[in-house]
Amino acid sequence: MSDLEAVFNLNNLRRAYQWVMSNPDAQYKSYFRDSYDAFAIASDTHLKWIRQEGLKERYQVSHASKLLLPKPSGTLRPITLLTVEDQIVYQACVNLIADILKRKTRQRYEKRVFAHLYAGKSSPFFYFQWQRSYRKFGRRIEQAFNDGYHYVANFDLAAFYDSIDHHVLRHFLATLSIDEDTVDLLLRCLKVWTSSTWSNGQANIYHEHGIPQGPLASGMLSEAVLQHIDAAGERG
Repeated sequence: MSDLEAVFNLNNLRRAYQWVMSNPDAQYKSYFRDSYDAFAIASDTHLKWIRQEGLKERYQVSHASKLLLPKPSGTLRPITLLTVEDQIVYQACVNLIADILKRKTRQRYEKRVFAHLYAGKSSPFFYFQWQRSYRKFGRRIEQAFNDGYHYVANFDLAAFYDSIDHHVLRHFLATLSIDEDTVDLLLRCLKVWTSSTWSNGQANIYHEHGIPQGPLASGMLSEAVLQHIDAAGERG
């Protein structure tokens, strides 16, 4: 089975739908309450349609809506609203990436990395619960202090999701041996979802960088790039 067939495997789509529904981000899910209810009425029929369209390479990705939410710093955080079908396709693609990425990065789980930890196929949730990782992060900080490290450095990668170049993302997905057809599908979707428009016009501008903020899958997709930084830190 190729990876593209694996993306649209019915079990993978069902798993993606389950994880979209169990997303603990209540605020993001609140934007889709009616859409989720409508999809749920015949969810398996909808998933089979997605599978059919995907395998025949006819699945049409939809342009996203954007919300700009104010941050304490005074800047705006863009939130990307995808259709329910697009959320599921996005999650289905990232499911395959998560399986491979975990095998490469598992040794860092709850030792160097404490967020976006893939829980595995049998879990009702895509990520480990943050409370568990947060407790272990606290113990790690306490251990470092007891070992004589008395300074903490904080830094933020400004607009990291928005600045991920799709060609860079393709490079790192290739190093994970993700099937080229799957990468093409994912980047085609990202190109549409991250496009922008002029404020006084309707023509979309496709700039081929960024991943959507809001969807559950984006945290794991960002790790495909961040794991390179983690590996460089270990070498240092």
